[in-house]
Amino acid sequence: MNPRMSQLFDKLATMGKSPFGRERPSIIKRGGMDRYGNPPQLEYSMYLFYRPDLVRGRKDSLFVDSVLQVQRTLLDKQVTAIRRTISELQKEAQDSCRYERHAGGRDTIFYSLNLSHDTSRIHKYQEGNYTYFNSDEFLHFRLESGKKEDTYEGRFSYTVSLPRIESSVVPDVYTWKSLKADIARLFDEHGISHRNSLWQHDMVYSDSIWDEGSLDWIGMGTYGEWAYEKAGVTEATIYSLPEEQEPLAKQLLAQIDSLALKFTEKRQECYYQYNYGVTFNGFTPQMLTCYASHIPETNSIQVQAADRGFHFLLLDTRGAEWIPLEYLSLKSIINGKKTYFEGMEPKKGRK
Repeated sequence: MNPRMSQLFDKLATMGKSPFGRERPSIIKRGGMDRYGNPPQLEYSMYLFYRPDLVRGRKDSLFVDSVLQVQRTLLDKQVTAIRRTISELQKEAQDSCRYERHAGGRDTIFYSLNLSHDTSRIHKYQEGNYTYFNSDEFLHFRLESGKKEDTYEGRFSYTVSLPRIESSVVPDVYTWKSLKADIARLFDEHGISHRNSLWQHDMVYSDSIWDEGSLDWIGMGTYGEWAYEKAGVTEATIYSLPEEQEPLAKQLLAQIDSLALKFTEKRQECYYQYNYGVTFNGFTPQMLTCYASHIPETNSIQVQAADRGFHFLLLDTRGAEWIPLEYLSLKSIINGKKTYFEGMEPKKGRK
């Protein structure tokens, strides 16, 4: 990491924690498809918010005013620190773009810097009024007025490439299948069994609920080249521990996290995204997601704390990955038709 960026993140961490964001950046590792010689990359990112609409409405107006003053002061300090660092980095940037507009009570601030000296790996692209870079080291900062009056939302990200995983005569391969087998052995060592569940929907069902939505699903996602895929089938392997086994659950979480990181350190023919520091009640349940090229296939590891327990989900998906609301108790859900595991049926009066 550029020393100035390291100093910036340390400084942002000392400013205090916002209830709408986090004081430390989230860190994502992306890579894969190593035969093309692309290096894995680390992205450090922070979301910045000022949302009075999320606090107002409480009866204690003095408390609300105090909270909003603290949060607005924090946002101003964060923006000042980020802009100061960007100003310093512009002296060594290979290229930079800036867009700023203040009109009609609405504000927009945007910066984009390419910090890489490798001119052979620079991609510059335009989205509306904004110019972005993709290289071995770059940053983006964007802050805008929100849809509601006197609100602000922004994102600051810094991306840097890691050393390439060089090929060898006998490539050191660690596949998704190998990773799943190692995870299964961890649970077997503690006598923890799993449940297999099937989640499936076709295009007709997707179209029938798309406009009005459905309470049966909590997540609908597609990845990579198949962003517009509608139909999908997911085979889920679910491991669950009760809340009284929290120490063991955390131990297994750490071990699985190490295996997921090992997956990113080997040559891969799929794309992957690994989220550092995933916890049972964190910002994202997705520890690792990997998806193939030219076929709509996705594999992922997710962790959840729910229903007085801790749960590990290993998902194998073709097409769109839809996660049902009752994912813990469903043996299958096919176009909205549900079957439950024995003893996990909903109580009478509930669907």
